Formats: sequence, structure tokens, C-alpha cells
Amino acid sequence: RMSEEQKSSYFGRAIITNLNPPQSVTIGQEIPDIVLKDTLGNPHRLQELQGKYLLLDFWSSSCAPCIKSLPELKEIAEAFKDNLTIVSISSDPEIAWKRASRKYSLTGHNWNDLQGSNGIFAQFGIEGTPTYLLLSPDGKLIGKETGYKYGFLFKFVKESIAEHEKSRKE
Repeated sequence: RMSEEQKSSYFGRAIITNLNPPQSVTIGQEIPDIVLKDTLGNPHRLQELQGKYLLLDFWSSSCAPCIKSLPELKEIAEAFKDNLTIVSISSDPEIAWKRASRKYSLTGHNWNDLQGSNGIFAQFGIEGTPTYLLLSPDGKLIGKETGYKYGFLFKFVKESIAEHEKSRKE
């Protein structure tokens, strides 16, 4: 019963998402083609990074574990630089996201769809932050972890890639 203007508002989209949640991506499925923006407003697609493993880091500036994970994410990026790309995806509103990006010196692929939990977060079934999704080079979801404790993220990436490589060779 909402007007078109109400439906297109942030809260209208939130109501629609909650009443009609999208089917989330599960292990083994290919990711949908989603457009995200960098802090300069340039559009990007996850598919443009296919060919390497992708670690999607779903975060928020109000999430202390998300911020604590930043040094380990840099370690992972360096250790796996030849076959892994990290994409940080924020649920923050634009101003908070850009402020946090500057404060924590986030570089690389730092994107947002500016839909809060209604866009990619809903499509990927992200219910809390931090959440990490690992995608294969062909764009399929091969691993998902939620929460953060130092060391577990590196182990998750290393073991998931090794397991996926082993299964590809069999």
C-alpha cells in the first residue's frame, strides 16, 4: 500500500526486503551480478574480478571486530597476492562509510551499494558483521564465516583455497 515514492525510500526498501527476502546465495552457487560503488562513486561489479579467488569482507564502521580484522586482512592480501583479491563491502550510509574509509586508510577494493542491509547484504544472506565469503575464481561461493578472532581468518582462507584446489584436481 506504499506509494512509489515510499517504496523507493531507504525505509520503504527495508520494509520490502523484510517482507520479501531475496533468496540468498549458498555454497556452490554462482554469485549474482551486482553493481557496487567505490568511494569516488565509480561503479564496479564483482564479476570484473573473476579469475582469482575473492574474499568478500562484509563490514560496518560501528563493528569493532570488523575494525580489528583490518591488519589481518592486509596480511592475507600480501600472503595470497598472486591468486586472491579482497573486496571490502560496507553496509554504512555513504557519509559514515567514507569517513571510516579515510580514518582506517582503507585502500584497494572498498565498495558499497548504499542500500544498507537491503541490497547485497540481503542477497548474500549477511545477518551480521563481520562476515566473510570466499568465492572461487569462477565466481562460486566456496566458504562463509561470521565473526572475527585473530588468526582464524587467515586459516579459513588458506584451508578453503587448499581444499578447493584439491577438489579441482580430482
